[in-house]
Amino acid sequence: MPYRRTALFTWLALVAASAWWTAHHVVVTSDLTAFLPVASGRLERLLVEQLREGVASRTLLVAIEGGAPPQLARFSRELARAIAPDRRFDYVMNGAAEFTRGARELGLKHRYLLSPTVSAERFSERSLARALRGNLERFATLEGTAFKAMIASDPTDELRSLAETVGQGAPVSRHGVWFSGDGARALLVAQTAASGIDAARQQEAADALADAFRRTGAGPEYRVLISGPGVFAARTRAAIEHETRRLTGLAGALVLLILVFVYRSPAPVALSALPVLTGLLVGFAAVGALFGTVHGITLAFGATVIGEAVDYPSYVFTQRKAGESIPDILARVWPTLRLAVLTTVFGSLALLLSSLQGLSQLGVLSMVGVLAAGLVTRWVLPALAPGRGAPPPRTLPFSLVRAGLALRSVAWIAWVLLAAALALIVARHDRIWDDDIGHLSPLPESARELHRQLAADLRAPDVGYLLIATGASREAVLEKSERLAPALQSWVAEGVLEGFDLAARYLPSAKTQERRRAALPEARNLHRSLARALRGLPYRADAFAPFERDVEAARLGRLLTIEDLRGTGLDLKVQSLLATGDGEWHALIPLRGVRDPARLRSLAEGLPAETRASFLGLKAESDRLIGGYRSQALALAGLGALAIALLLCIGLRGVRKALQVMLPVYAAIAMTIACLMLLGIGLSLFHLVSLLLVLGIGLNYSLFFSRAQPGTDSEQGTSLALSVCFLTTFAAFGCLATSRIPVLSAIGLTVTLGCALSLLNSMMLGGTAEREREAC
Repeated sequence: MPYRRTALFTWLALVAASAWWTAHHVVVTSDLTAFLPVASGRLERLLVEQLREGVASRTLLVAIEGGAPPQLARFSRELARAIAPDRRFDYVMNGAAEFTRGARELGLKHRYLLSPTVSAERFSERSLARALRGNLERFATLEGTAFKAMIASDPTDELRSLAETVGQGAPVSRHGVWFSGDGARALLVAQTAASGIDAARQQEAADALADAFRRTGAGPEYRVLISGPGVFAARTRAAIEHETRRLTGLAGALVLLILVFVYRSPAPVALSALPVLTGLLVGFAAVGALFGTVHGITLAFGATVIGEAVDYPSYVFTQRKAGESIPDILARVWPTLRLAVLTTVFGSLALLLSSLQGLSQLGVLSMVGVLAAGLVTRWVLPALAPGRGAPPPRTLPFSLVRAGLALRSVAWIAWVLLAAALALIVARHDRIWDDDIGHLSPLPESARELHRQLAADLRAPDVGYLLIATGASREAVLEKSERLAPALQSWVAEGVLEGFDLAARYLPSAKTQERRRAALPEARNLHRSLARALRGLPYRADAFAPFERDVEAARLGRLLTIEDLRGTGLDLKVQSLLATGDGEWHALIPLRGVRDPARLRSLAEGLPAETRASFLGLKAESDRLIGGYRSQALALAGLGALAIALLLCIGLRGVRKALQVMLPVYAAIAMTIACLMLLGIGLSLFHLVSLLLVLGIGLNYSLFFSRAQPGTDSEQGTSLALSVCFLTTFAAFGCLATSRIPVLSAIGLTVTLGCALSLLNSMMLGGTAEREREAC
């Protein structure tokens, strides 16, 4: 027939176009920030951008352990030397002098612009005399020998003052390199050239670092430990790829075994794969076309489409009678199957309209994939297998339809369970949700603990808390953060926090530099004050000529700029603490050792307007964003449920029939939530996704139960169809439940439990089967 050829050619063209687009344009990503809500505020957008592309996202924390401190220090130096010229790294630091030479030379040259102690009084006769006498006393100490080399050019000790300011919170130093407090680990920090979300290049950098360590000749008792956002991204990518292969292969194999056992013929099994494969291919192509990339979690979510899409040909093939063709079967079951497909499509609307790109991708894949599978079942399968020669499927020794009729005599059990579930949900409504986005990470707790230990040993700021000063330009935010510094120091003194970091420590504002430069005396005035200060002291009259030259050079020289910091490591430090976006500049002020976040927020809000900065607790902020999305998702889910209800009312031609179909499924959803709560599992966004899937699949069960006719030829076919569909769904989502990735595990466990309860509830609470004539 012409329509069959048209359907077949249209399908082939769609498959070919989808395959070409997927092969040439679709890129798979593992960036978990795709599952962060779209930031609505400027500071929220800034934070998400920093998580994805900021300098901090490219920082690797490295430790060497397994030996005595002297040997660890030696291997630290050798490792740093090995990776310093590697273009995969912007810089490496381990506290050794050879890797801080650029910063020290910069500090020496520009010390009078950088030192916070520079003032006109600093160069008065009295202050100079006091400094010179103090220097004589220091000559008698152990540090005197090292100090002698600098006294001629820096008798006021500006370089020392600068080092103390810049080095606040620096790691412990032993044998000339950084160490953990207990001396068990030598520490390094490396900055990768690649973006923090470029998992492949981050893995290359980590591998290069590990290879360089092996080349140091360290014995097997020594270990190098690497942590940081880039390593986490690489490990997340590897975990997602591994789970994708494992789950897709396992789910496909289980579904294949079920179908082979039931159909006893290769033709129905092969044809059952067509809607599945078409749905996956067209779904992935649609996601790629709309979003540019496909998230690895979306790819793994294809296993769920397998469980859903296999249902549609199963509802057809299990109804086959001896000598009956596929077009004949579809003439009977298509009206019900059409409703089953459309309810799942409408249920995906809540995901499609989500403000989370990751969930929107899941919605597109589910909607497009299921719709494509349904259309292939309706139009392509009859074109490929119109004949009547295939044997009927196996029969079951039991009837789910009759079992359902028997269970309705104890339907009160389902009502009691539903009442108990609702009571539990109401009683614990404030503890239902888990908005902690950290629980989405597939990384083991041991990896997170290692990162916390290394960050603590390196005295890194607490990434959980930030102050953000905003201004129209870089200079404006540098000036604002400088005005904020005294308040921060007072909060440290009060014990509200232990410390903080500022970009202005490494690059003072032009106004501050000009003020310090203006405080430097003219050459003749300095010479006169210095000569008077030297009276009675055992110094040569010309001993401090280098000091006079340096002060005059600084007084007449230009101001320090970000370009002067290039190649010293300080430029990357400043870049990590300054950001721009939406036409504004932001100074990020990381806080260390925050003891009272609530008080700190209150203090920040009480600052004068000229120094006011926004306080952000990153975990609380991310939880708030997730909570806001949850409210949005619940509203969208409600709209999806309403659309499904309207669809069923129209399709079943009555409100009462629609309610009879929906009641078992909504009861199953309530019971599923209660079961998860009893298991101590807080509901995340992805449990909500799972419940939407339960709604779609459960309605399929309820619809076919409502159309089954006990004592007729359709009874056995309906029982077999429901059995096969439940088993294939259980196989696919049961595989997901075993995943180490929390997102996939949440979806798998929830859908497996929800579908089982939907099947039981459809048997106990479903409406009485009525004979209806179905027409194509």
